[in-house]
Amino acid sequence: MEIKNYDHIIPSEDFDIVYIEKKYHNEEIVKSAVLLFENNEVKIRIKFDLTNNSIINENSFLFIQETNLLFYSGNIEWSAFDLSNKNIIRNEIATQLPYIERRNDVILIFDDLYVECTNLKGVTIDKVPVDPPTESTDYDDRIEFNSSIFGKQILKLKIQP
Repeated sequence: MEIKNYDHIIPSEDFDIVYIEKKYHNEEIVKSAVLLFENNEVKIRIKFDLTNNSIINENSFLFIQETNLLFYSGNIEWSAFDLSNKNIIRNEIATQLPYIERRNDVILIFDDLYVECTNLKGVTIDKVPVDPPTESTDYDDRIEFNSSIFGKQILKLKIQP
């Protein structure tokens, strides 16, 4: 993975995917970043058009080798790129700086106001509202959240039969 950040907008030619960041109302797209990603048979170039306060680094991404998906965490959004087909399969809004992690065979996306669980292909298994501060208890098949506004929320980590 190689990332180049620019302080200006670069031309959108010769990229497999061009991604335009979601922005707050008063922000403008003013710069670009380029991700060069190569893994086994997969080689892809993604251009990101970004606002002034955004910067992309390796911590912005989570690669799922089994499905060739690349999850991206932005300022107020998260996305999933299908590297095999060179397209964007998810582009979701978030409150601020969502955190994405893999736990066994699921992907967890933590935002200030919700938590979502997807399979390794980016398909939603479950999604629950939360509010900070939130306490949680982890189990093999679920995470239980307790928050003052939404009360007890149970995020399923597996599709129930």
